[in-house]
Amino acid sequence: MATRLDVISAKLLGKPYLLGALGEGDEGRYDQYPLYRMDAFDCETYVDTVLAIAFANNVSTFKQCIRKIRYRNGQVSFIDRNHFASLDWNQNNQKQGFLKDITTTIKDKNNQPVAKIANALINKPAWYQHFTDKNIRLNNTNASEQTKRLDELKNKGRKLKALNASIPYLPLSALFDSSGRANEYLFKQIPNGAIIEIVRPNWDLRKQIGTCLNVSHLGFVFWKHGTLIFRQASSIHNHTVDVSLIDYLRDARKSPTIDGINVQVVLPTQPLSIGCNAT
Repeated sequence: MATRLDVISAKLLGKPYLLGALGEGDEGRYDQYPLYRMDAFDCETYVDTVLAIAFANNVSTFKQCIRKIRYRNGQVSFIDRNHFASLDWNQNNQKQGFLKDITTTIKDKNNQPVAKIANALINKPAWYQHFTDKNIRLNNTNASEQTKRLDELKNKGRKLKALNASIPYLPLSALFDSSGRANEYLFKQIPNGAIIEIVRPNWDLRKQIGTCLNVSHLGFVFWKHGTLIFRQASSIHNHTVDVSLIDYLRDARKSPTIDGINVQVVLPTQPLSIGCNAT
C-alpha cells in the first residue's frame, strides 16, 4: 500500500493549493463545492483523495471511499464532515480500520516512549457562530437564500457539543537537540507511507474561528534515498510539493505554537472491495 500511496500522490504533485477544495457536491445544502476533484487541494483533501484512490480499484469504490474518509459513517452532510483532525478525522478513520496511530510506539535508545499528549477543547458551537456568507458556497443562489442557509447552519451548530480532543505527538524537543541536530534514531522509526500531522497543542484560535485546535497541517511521508520526504499540499508553496521532513520540522522549531508531530499508518494492505470496508 505504501507504494500505491507514493505513486498516486506523486502524480498529483504540482497541483494548485486551494483551501476548502471540497464540499458536499451539487446536492449539498450549505457547500456545493465538488465531492471530489483532482485539479486543486488543501492539505486534508490531498490526503483524502490519495487514500480514496489507493483504496479503490474502480471509480465506484473510489466514490464510496472518499465519502467514508471525509464523513462520519459516510453520511455526506456538512454536519457529518470530518472538520477537525484530532476530534473527527483521526477518530473516525481509525474506527473504520483505515488508519492506526503509532506515535506512542516510537521509543528512544533506552526503549522509552517519547510521546506527549496534546489536549484541546474543540468548540464546534462557537466555531459555527463564526461562519459568514462566505461559508455558504452555492452554485446558483441569491444573497437572501445564502443568508437564510447561513442562519440555518448556525442554528444546527448551536445544538452540537464542545468536546475535548487529545492526540499523542513526538515533541520537537525529542526529535532535535538544542543545536537543531536531528535524532535519526527516532526519525528512522517513521514508516514509509505514514501520515504525519503537525501538532500545535491547544492552539488558541478562539478570536479567529471560535475554537482551539490541536492539528494545523498533515501530509504523507516517504523514504527516498535515505531521506524522509514530506509530501503535502502547501499553502506556503501554493501547490502540492515534496520537502525534507527534517528540514521542515527544523524550521518549525521557530514557531511558538508548533510542538511536534503525530504519526499514523495506513492499515489496508491492498485495495478494498465494493463498499470500501476495511473491517
